[in-house]
Amino acid sequence: MAIQWIGLCVAAAMLCALIRVERPELATAVSLAVGAAAVALLWTRVREVLPQAGRLSELVDGMDRGTTTTILRVAGITVIAELGGQLCRDAGETALAGRVALIARVAILMLCVPLAGRLVDLLWQLAP
Repeated sequence: MAIQWIGLCVAAAMLCALIRVERPELATAVSLAVGAAAVALLWTRVREVLPQAGRLSELVDGMDRGTTTTILRVAGITVIAELGGQLCRDAGETALAGRVALIARVAILMLCVPLAGRLVDLLWQLAP
Protein backbone atom coordinates (compact mmCIF):
# COMPACT_ATOMS: atom_id res chain seq x y z
CA MET A 1 0.00 0.00 0.00
CA ALA A 2 2.84 2.41 0.78
CA ILE A 3 4.24 2.09 -2.74
CA GLN A 4 0.87 3.10 -4.18
CA TRP A 5 0.64 6.19 -1.98
CA ILE A 6 4.23 7.16 -2.74
CA GLY A 7 3.43 6.81 -6.44
CA LEU A 8 0.36 9.00 -6.00
CA CYS A 9 2.42 11.66 -4.21
CA VAL A 10 5.05 11.64 -6.96
CA ALA A 11 2.34 11.87 -9.64
CA ALA A 12 0.72 14.75 -7.74
CA ALA A 13 4.09 16.51 -7.52
CA MET A 14 4.57 16.20 -11.28
CA LEU A 15 1.02 17.47 -11.88
CA CYS A 16 1.68 20.39 -9.53
CA ALA A 17 4.88 21.25 -11.39
CA LEU A 18 2.95 21.32 -14.67
CA ILE A 19 0.06 23.47 -13.46
CA ARG A 20 2.03 25.75 -11.14
CA VAL A 21 3.02 28.04 -14.03
CA GLU A 22 -0.59 28.75 -15.03
CA ARG A 23 -2.49 28.18 -11.78
CA PRO A 24 -0.26 28.28 -8.69
CA GLU A 25 -3.24 28.32 -6.33
CA LEU A 26 -4.58 25.10 -7.89
CA ALA A 27 -1.17 23.47 -7.62
CA THR A 28 -1.04 24.37 -3.93
CA ALA A 29 -4.53 22.96 -3.37
CA VAL A 30 -3.65 19.68 -5.11
CA SER A 31 -0.44 19.38 -3.12
CA LEU A 32 -2.19 20.04 0.19
CA ALA A 33 -5.06 17.65 -0.58
CA VAL A 34 -2.84 14.75 -1.61
CA GLY A 35 -0.42 15.41 1.25
CA ALA A 36 -3.25 15.52 3.80
CA ALA A 37 -4.76 12.32 2.43
CA ALA A 38 -1.39 10.55 2.59
CA VAL A 39 -0.77 11.65 6.19
CA ALA A 40 -4.33 10.67 7.19
CA LEU A 41 -3.85 7.20 5.71
CA LEU A 42 -0.49 6.86 7.41
CA TRP A 43 -1.99 7.93 10.74
CA THR A 44 -4.67 5.24 10.52
CA ARG A 45 -1.93 2.64 10.01
CA VAL A 46 0.14 4.03 12.89
CA ARG A 47 -2.87 3.89 15.21
CA GLU A 48 -3.18 0.18 14.45
CA VAL A 49 0.41 -0.43 15.55
CA LEU A 50 0.53 1.77 18.67
CA PRO A 51 -1.03 -0.81 21.04
CA GLN A 52 1.53 -3.36 19.90
CA ALA A 53 4.35 -0.88 20.45
CA GLY A 54 3.18 -0.46 24.04
CA ARG A 55 3.86 -4.14 24.64
CA LEU A 56 7.44 -3.76 23.46
CA SER A 57 8.84 -3.56 26.98
CA GLU A 58 7.15 -6.86 27.89
CA LEU A 59 8.84 -8.58 24.96
CA VAL A 60 12.34 -7.36 25.75
CA ASP A 61 13.71 -8.95 28.91
CA GLY A 62 15.40 -6.56 31.29
CA MET A 63 14.17 -3.36 29.67
CA ASP A 64 12.09 -1.19 31.95
CA ARG A 65 9.00 0.64 30.76
CA GLY A 66 10.71 4.04 31.01
CA THR A 67 13.33 3.04 28.46
CA THR A 68 10.73 1.75 26.03
CA THR A 69 8.64 4.88 26.48
CA THR A 70 11.67 7.05 25.79
CA ILE A 71 12.50 5.12 22.61
CA LEU A 72 8.93 5.49 21.36
CA ARG A 73 8.90 9.21 22.19
CA VAL A 74 12.15 9.74 20.30
CA ALA A 75 10.67 7.95 17.28
CA GLY A 76 7.54 10.09 17.49
CA ILE A 77 9.50 13.34 17.77
CA THR A 78 11.57 12.30 14.75
CA VAL A 79 8.52 11.66 12.59
CA ILE A 80 6.69 14.81 13.68
CA ALA A 81 9.79 16.97 13.20
CA GLU A 82 10.36 15.57 9.71
CA LEU A 83 6.76 16.32 8.76
CA GLY A 84 6.92 19.81 10.27
CA GLY A 85 10.21 20.57 8.54
CA GLN A 86 8.86 19.42 5.19
CA LEU A 87 5.77 21.57 5.60
CA CYS A 88 7.94 24.59 6.41
CA ARG A 89 10.17 23.94 3.38
CA ASP A 90 7.11 23.51 1.15
CA ALA A 91 5.91 26.91 2.35
CA GLY A 92 9.30 28.38 1.44
CA GLU A 93 10.32 28.87 5.07
CA THR A 94 13.67 27.11 5.17
CA ALA A 95 14.76 29.04 8.27
CA LEU A 96 11.73 27.75 10.18
CA ALA A 97 12.44 24.22 8.90
CA GLY A 98 15.90 24.55 10.43
CA ARG A 99 14.41 25.65 13.75
CA VAL A 100 12.05 22.65 13.69
CA ALA A 101 15.04 20.34 13.21
CA LEU A 102 16.97 22.08 16.00
CA ILE A 103 14.05 21.88 18.42
CA ALA A 104 13.62 18.18 17.65
CA ARG A 105 17.31 17.47 18.23
CA VAL A 106 17.29 19.29 21.56
CA ALA A 107 14.08 17.52 22.64
CA ILE A 108 15.61 14.15 21.74
CA LEU A 109 18.80 15.04 23.59
CA MET A 110 16.79 15.97 26.68
CA LEU A 111 14.96 12.63 26.51
CA CYS A 112 18.22 10.72 26.15
CA VAL A 113 20.05 12.28 29.12
CA PRO A 114 18.26 10.06 31.68
CA LEU A 115 18.98 7.02 29.50
CA ALA A 116 22.65 7.94 29.43
CA GLY A 117 22.59 8.27 33.22
CA ARG A 118 21.06 4.81 33.55
CA LEU A 119 23.70 3.44 31.20
CA VAL A 120 26.50 4.95 33.29
CA ASP A 121 24.92 3.50 36.46
CA LEU A 122 24.76 0.09 34.80
CA LEU A 123 28.40 0.31 33.74
CA TRP A 124 29.42 1.24 37.29
CA GLN A 125 27.55 -1.79 38.62
CA LEU A 126 29.33 -4.06 36.17
CA ALA A 127 32.78 -2.66 36.94
CA PRO A 128 34.80 -4.69 39.50
